[in-house]
This record gives sequence, structure tokens and C-alpha cells, in this order.
Amino acid sequence: MNTLIAYSTRYGTSEKVAHLLAERLPGDVHIQNVVEAPDVEWGTVDHVIVGSSIRMGKIQDEMTAWLHINEAQLLKRPLGLYLCAGTPTPAERQRELEDAYREVLRAHAYFVEVVGNGYDFERMGFLDKAIVRMMAKQTVSSLNLDETMLDELVEAAQTSLRTRSENP
Repeated sequence: MNTLIAYSTRYGTSEKVAHLLAERLPGDVHIQNVVEAPDVEWGTVDHVIVGSSIRMGKIQDEMTAWLHINEAQLLKRPLGLYLCAGTPTPAERQRELEDAYREVLRAHAYFVEVVGNGYDFERMGFLDKAIVRMMAKQTVSSLNLDETMLDELVEAAQTSLRTRSENP
């Protein structure tokens, strides 16, 4: 099975998650930053995981456009959706997931969840650093991933891959 992990990232957290997932998933796994390389050879893709980061309550515009352009293809394949977001409450996480991914994609996906957050001060500009210091009370780079959520995503993906290979 060929898995595509498509992501967008502002400061690298979604990319780090994509690589962690790729290490844990079986088969041929291709990681692709949709901002840098939006085109996909769909004929070679059996399974898709999409991840993005949240900045100021939104995913990147390029990811929104990519999801819209490729929605029909995504709906033909097993799909996992993740976000990297620092929202503290379940209600806020749910709102961000709903804002990031359209209902049709969330309903189709076997996994839709926030998997953690990170702040890379080396990659941030002055304004973003100031906002993170004020809003998240962070002053140094950090990576706070929810290992349980990552394990659940990997397990759900493996189950989806097994089910698909048994029932092509």
C-alpha cells in the first residue's frame, strides 16, 4: 500500500508529525509539503493522511486550496486528518478541526484529531514570537505532541490499510 502524508506547516510541527507517522506506518510512505509541491500523482496513492498547523485560528490558505482541489480524490481513499494546535480545551480543539476540515472530509475520515503543538522560536518572526509569548505564555521553543493521539492515528491507519487490502 502507498500512503501519502500531505501537510502544511508554518514552523515545522506538522512536518515533524508527518515524519514520525512515516516511521511508524507500513508500506511505501511519501511525505509531501503541499505548499511547496501541491501536485499529486493520485494513481499511485492508496491511502492519505493530511496534517496542518493552526495559526491565528486557521490552517494555511494553500492547504485550504489543496483540500478543495483534491477533495474528490481524498474521498476515494482511506483518510486521516490531524492538526497541530495549542488550543487548551476540547471545545476549542473541536472548533478548530471543524474550521480546518470540511464536514464531508471529517465524516469520511477514520481519524480527526489534534495531535499536539509546537513553537519553534528559531523559525518565527518578531511579531509571531510576541504573540506566542503573550497568548501561549511560551518563551522558548517546545514540542508537545500527544503520543496517545499519535498512536491512535497509526493504529487507525493500519486498521484502515488492512481492511482495504482484505476488501479491495
